[in-house]
Amino acid sequence: MKPKQTLLLILTSIGITSCVYQPTLVDIPLISQKHELRVDAGVSIIPAVNATVSYGLTDKMAVQTHINTNAYDSYYFQGAVGYYKNLGNNRIMEIYGGIGSGEGDAYTDANPGDLKGNYQSYFAQFNLGSINGRFAHMESGFGIKTGLLHSNMIDMNYYDFTYPLRTSHINYSDNSLLLEPTFFFRFGGERLKVNFKMGGCWMYKLTNTDKYFPYSRLNLGIGLNYNLK
Repeated sequence: MKPKQTLLLILTSIGITSCVYQPTLVDIPLISQKHELRVDAGVSIIPAVNATVSYGLTDKMAVQTHINTNAYDSYYFQGAVGYYKNLGNNRIMEIYGGIGSGEGDAYTDANPGDLKGNYQSYFAQFNLGSINGRFAHMESGFGIKTGLLHSNMIDMNYYDFTYPLRTSHINYSDNSLLLEPTFFFRFGGERLKVNFKMGGCWMYKLTNTDKYFPYSRLNLGIGLNYNLK
């Protein structure tokens, strides 16, 4: 296999394609106390830039906001409220519930087709990890996000190519089950750390099941994480 073909296969397998939705790489803050602030910002291989702010509102409750925008002029924003608990031995558990909203665009090169529109997500997320590691203040853990994705898309010759091209477009309103696991580790100083994330995505369409919803299955990211207690 030629090097260019190998590179194309690798990029395709990790989701570097034109997609409406991508794993969002929301920060897993592991809030441990009241008034703790986490600010996370980074880039991903999609390519995209993202930022997350998390805050310990009370001894048990935290709030979080996240925004993501990519090179395909798409964006995603979400807000969540959660419960956190220190399990001992520097292990933190978090449970968040929230709502997200975004806009996406997918195209196909084989035919001059385009699919664009907006979507909303209704989700719950479970996080578990460890903080205050002995080596370089290491922190690591994972999160599992699950919920419903409701999308409203306009099909401009994306699903069904016709010649001459259709001048009238078809609207699709879909519901899909969503599952997003995220793994991370970060290290550095007591407050400022380098953060590495890997996120996956799986969708199961409940409507219009004969039409594939374009989404990326894998995303990788790097960024900086600042913690203020």
